[in-house]
Amino acid sequence: MSRLTSRHLARVWAMSSAALLLAACGGGGGGGGGGAPASASVVPRFAYVANPNANTVSIYTIDAATGRLRMNGYVVAGTQPWSVAIDPSGKFAYVANAASNDVSAYTVNAATGALTSVGPALAAGTTPRSVTIDPSGKFLYVANQNSSDVSAYSVNTTTGALTSLGAAVAAGGWPYSVTIDPSGKFAYVANAGTNDVSAYTINATTGALTSVGATVAAGTTPRTVTVDPTGRFAYVANGGSNNISGYAINAATGALTSIGAPAAALTGPISVAVDPGGKFAYVANSGSGNLSVYTIDATTGVLTNVGLPVAAGTAPASVAVDPSGKYVYAASNGSNSVSAYTVDAVTGFLTALPIVATQFGASSIVVTKGTTPVTYTPKFAYVANAIASTVSAYTIDAGTGALVSVGAAVAAGTNPDSVIVDPNGRFAYVANNISSDVSAYTINAGTGALTSIGATVASGARPDAITVDPSGRFAYVANSSSNDVSAYTINAGTGALTSVGAAVAAGAMPTSVAVDPSGRFAYVANGGSNDVSAYAINATTGVLTSVGATVAAGTLPRTVTVDPSGKFVYVANQSSNNVSAYTINATTGALTSVGVAVAAGAGAYSVTVDPGGKLAYVANRSASSLSIYTINAGTGALTAVGTAVPTGTNPVSVTVDPSGRFAYVANLGSNDVSAYAVDAATGALTSVGATVPAGSGALSITTTGAIQ
Repeated sequence: MSRLTSRHLARVWAMSSAALLLAACGGGGGGGGGGAPASASVVPRFAYVANPNANTVSIYTIDAATGRLRMNGYVVAGTQPWSVAIDPSGKFAYVANAASNDVSAYTVNAATGALTSVGPALAAGTTPRSVTIDPSGKFLYVANQNSSDVSAYSVNTTTGALTSLGAAVAAGGWPYSVTIDPSGKFAYVANAGTNDVSAYTINATTGALTSVGATVAAGTTPRTVTVDPTGRFAYVANGGSNNISGYAINAATGALTSIGAPAAALTGPISVAVDPGGKFAYVANSGSGNLSVYTIDATTGVLTNVGLPVAAGTAPASVAVDPSGKYVYAASNGSNSVSAYTVDAVTGFLTALPIVATQFGASSIVVTKGTTPVTYTPKFAYVANAIASTVSAYTIDAGTGALVSVGAAVAAGTNPDSVIVDPNGRFAYVANNISSDVSAYTINAGTGALTSIGATVASGARPDAITVDPSGRFAYVANSSSNDVSAYTINAGTGALTSVGAAVAAGAMPTSVAVDPSGRFAYVANGGSNDVSAYAINATTGVLTSVGATVAAGTLPRTVTVDPSGKFVYVANQSSNNVSAYTINATTGALTSVGVAVAAGAGAYSVTVDPGGKLAYVANRSASSLSIYTINAGTGALTAVGTAVPTGTNPVSVTVDPSGRFAYVANLGSNDVSAYAVDAATGALTSVGATVPAGSGALSITTTGAIQ
């Protein structure tokens, strides 16, 4: 069990003169589609997306009840990671890196889905495009496009480490995808350069591949191949001829025989996936930006198109069906996004769910399974007390949401304005406004108590806010007097911060900083210039690069937050008493206003979005209240829900815990914290009980939770 943070901060500027965050099958290129039909006990848990333009793999948790994806950080892979696969036990992940000509291996945290490198990447052939694992979990195969061959490896089932089986085996021209049949006896490779499919038998003892015979003709530019869960049929997406070839598999030899004319697709079909029941097939059409849906004849394997295609993102590159057969996911390279759908169990029709962002590019997606759904449980809360120069710590009652003090507040620097916890819940960081530095702490996993890591780290002048990126590798600080943003790397073992380099210019009086959940972009609310700065984040170094001119906000913007889908940004404007909303350009990170700012209460000071991305809350400092809004999943527009809810005196920070069940408000004027239960359907808040004391000048609150 590890911890996550809600990463919702609030900032303040004006204060007293004393004191001014499947065991899945890995189909090449995202084909998927192996294994026996899912039982009722199987549920989806995690999804992984290879991002070749960012050299990363994005991680998501899946809500088993709804199919919605929730971003859960990312890891750095090799150069141009093109394909990702998970071993059948769900313990290991493998990534084929097309430009560094190697394969990265990771262990998978069974509770959180987090990936940890097994060691240095292992050499593959030239331009590896696809990686897959046999059903026994003992052997791994990689299709190498430019060396026209297939590399084979044995898998250490204890550590996940790979060992080459020897010389690569010849394939056709430009092999783009490799997959294994459910029995583990046969391997198939789609050769994009020679328009055919190679078939091999697999030695059950050694993993060695032996050609079945001559290649079998496919359509033009076959990109991916997948095998249905019965092991009787194979399907190939032909990107050049815009169709899907179907084959019957000889159960004894593995040889392929065409089952008839190819099924028509739309433009540029690049990936095909079959549901666990073997009833439906889904095809990602890269050129037309949509998915085609087919039924499968159980006797012949013939595909029949059903209904109109379903919209996906730009240039969908990979499609996968979750192991329960209830949901379909498509990763889109052009729009840096993942589309999600529910499946009609009778017709196979798809109904769209909210789209989420990924890192730059998206060429492969794979989904894992388990027997229990992913759950989030609230654990701890932390409050930065600006006047007392301390941090208060609390445990959260997972049943009621009530806060219980961990003990005496811990010393911080002078005038701590902001507190945040890293995504793994191991470290806490505090931006100290008057002493112009950052305090760092380790978190006791059992009690939530904080222990100082050591000396504070210098920031810019008068830091007002701090946040940590979703990978837990970088921290960013908005410095209100030096008008810039400091960047730091985080030591994964100790939590210590090291400056990335010179601070990056922001607008006047930056008071808040937020990173989008995909880790691609950072946004800063500039209270003095009434605008928002946007930056792209280098996933390797953490360096920020401005994406262009600032975007206008309301008067005296105090806080900025990004919704969990990574599509929208919200800014609370204190002096104009409203909330500005923006859409994020998925390629550049640039912001575009959703429209007229939405009214809030007097002194709108802090805005946060619940983990489900359906609700937004605004703390109104002057009105001592909390406004509630629903979020339009398509446009990002806010709609007020009922009347504002009373808080303590002068609320300046609001956060929702990672489970989405409770909301907390730090009240500057009354030096306490208000706690509320959240109605999941309406967003309505119900007080958990009396406010809980904090230190003097309670200015910022954040919460952590456990995922399992």
